[in-house]
Amino acid sequence: MNKVFCIGELLIDLINNEAKAGGAPANVCASVCKLGGDSYFLGQVGDDDYGKFLLDTLKSVNINTDMVVKEGQTTLAVVSIDEKGERDFKFKRGSDGEYSFESIDLEKITSHDIVHFGSATGFLEGELKNTYFKLLNYCVKNNIFVSFDPNYRDALITEDKIDSFVKDCKEFIKYSDFIKLSDEEIKIITKEEDLVKGIKALHNMGAKVVAITLGSKGTLISTKEYNKIVSSIEIEQVDSTGAGDAFVGAVLKQIANQEEKNNISFNKWIDIVFYANVVGAITCTNYGAIDSMPEEKDLHIVFQ
Repeated sequence: MNKVFCIGELLIDLINNEAKAGGAPANVCASVCKLGGDSYFLGQVGDDDYGKFLLDTLKSVNINTDMVVKEGQTTLAVVSIDEKGERDFKFKRGSDGEYSFESIDLEKITSHDIVHFGSATGFLEGELKNTYFKLLNYCVKNNIFVSFDPNYRDALITEDKIDSFVKDCKEFIKYSDFIKLSDEEIKIITKEEDLVKGIKALHNMGAKVVAITLGSKGTLISTKEYNKIVSSIEIEQVDSTGAGDAFVGAVLKQIANQEEKNNISFNKWIDIVFYANVVGAITCTNYGAIDSMPEEKDLHIVFQ
């Protein structure tokens, strides 16, 4: 089975004073594994009770944690949820930003695998940012499939950091085989209000396949030749935490075992995205990210 490697933050989401495992790249790993795939998390947690809890949570869904470093204090995100199930974050950053490139066992990553970069904290100044760019360079040199999600958080990317954030995103987009963005993120990065123009700009930057998540409207999927909005299913939303990450994990789990990852037909992309839309939608029907993500058996009612 081909593997999905996700690098970035693993943190505590404090929701109504209850600790939940969070962090976009870790959530993607969880989605891959809960759907029957094989994923590795690359990152750093604190050498504290929260760090132990996080590692135990990842292991409970079969995520490989061999390359996780346990040192310092764990990063915290206080999550508030409004009446529509939308989230707001306040961060207290810990040691996730200190993860070094030397902690990655590159021999475990082959040209058949996928490396996913989620940049919620990845583009903040620190060692993790250096590691991101070194790993990206390694992937490009070794023809490894690159997935990227900007994971824009206004609580982290303040006004004085936005230009640097956009510049870093563009560097990753240049080499990405698949990118997933929200409709807000595409406007921030491309400065285009029209989604079709924004997608064209992303392709011109180098992105091969682009997915724009549109909430209840579904997902706009685009290659350089075609684009289409793929519908989702109707649900009663409780908490959107982790839905986008569940979507990405569902996409990558399906891509991982494609023999020709960069030669997937557009019709196949439509199938891949509908499946991922369903996974993301189901994740919105309960509280917490990893706990709410469906397993493969939970999808039988839709795919039967």
